[in-house]
Amino acid sequence: MKLKGLIPYALAFVAVGGVAAAQQYYGPPSPPEQTESVESEGPRRLNINVSVSDPEDLKVKPGDRVKPGQLLADRSRERRRLEAQAKQLTLTLQRLEQSSITPPLPPAAPPPLITPTYLEQDAAIAKADSVVQQAEASIEAKRLELAYLSELPNLDPLVLEHEQANLAELQLEHTAAVREYQLALGKRSTAEYEHSRAINIDTSSRNRDLLSYQNQWAQYEQRLRDRDYQLSQTQLKLDEIQNAIANLAVVRSPYAGRIRRVKWLGQDSSGQLSAEITLMVGGRDRAGDSLTLPGQQRELSGDADGFGYSEQQ
Repeated sequence: MKLKGLIPYALAFVAVGGVAAAQQYYGPPSPPEQTESVESEGPRRLNINVSVSDPEDLKVKPGDRVKPGQLLADRSRERRRLEAQAKQLTLTLQRLEQSSITPPLPPAAPPPLITPTYLEQDAAIAKADSVVQQAEASIEAKRLELAYLSELPNLDPLVLEHEQANLAELQLEHTAAVREYQLALGKRSTAEYEHSRAINIDTSSRNRDLLSYQNQWAQYEQRLRDRDYQLSQTQLKLDEIQNAIANLAVVRSPYAGRIRRVKWLGQDSSGQLSAEITLMVGGRDRAGDSLTLPGQQRELSGDADGFGYSEQQ
């Protein structure tokens, strides 16, 4: 009876030992495998096409390691040339803006001409005319006297000759008076001519000054138009150069990696050189640690880069 009572205990012991042995043979159950999510920053191989004006504009060479945002190509020589032109055009623009164009002064008005009264000439003419009239009256009186004397009987011929001599003298005085009268008229005509000539000279001078002022004003307006045209053309050239500077491509690396190859593709009709930069890019996890890409499990050789790619690739 006692032996029968120990059998259940022995079976329980054996069962417990078997379970323990099975657990020891297969090991403890492992937790579910957790797959780590990896975010790749970029492609494994990235080809970047650039256009430069000089081989020196390419800032990297095969084997160089680059960081994100690092300069790959920059047309620095072209940029310096355009910036120098832009500086020169800016100085020219400032000089044109600061230049002053003085308008011409209107011609000075000459003093007005005084209209002569000819009082002196008229007085001389009147005096000479009076002398002429007196001489004519004296001659007429002497002729009447001679006519009377010639009618007298027994007149001494010497008296008649004397009176005739007086008549001749009066005629000479009349001739002189007429000459003085004509001279007074000539002086009046000369004064009138001089005044008319002065008017013509003054009119011609005023017209000449006015024409010169109009020509100067036309030149002033033309200079203003020329300056405005130069300003607009200079500003247009400056805008074109600034736009060209802004359009100069500055190529930067989008990812960290290593320059594997630089291949020159050719030259276009404008003289620009085309090149293809091959960038080998590695991945990174969310923590920022570098991850090994597929195929990088092998031990890196001496000529392989940090991303597991050698120069023979």
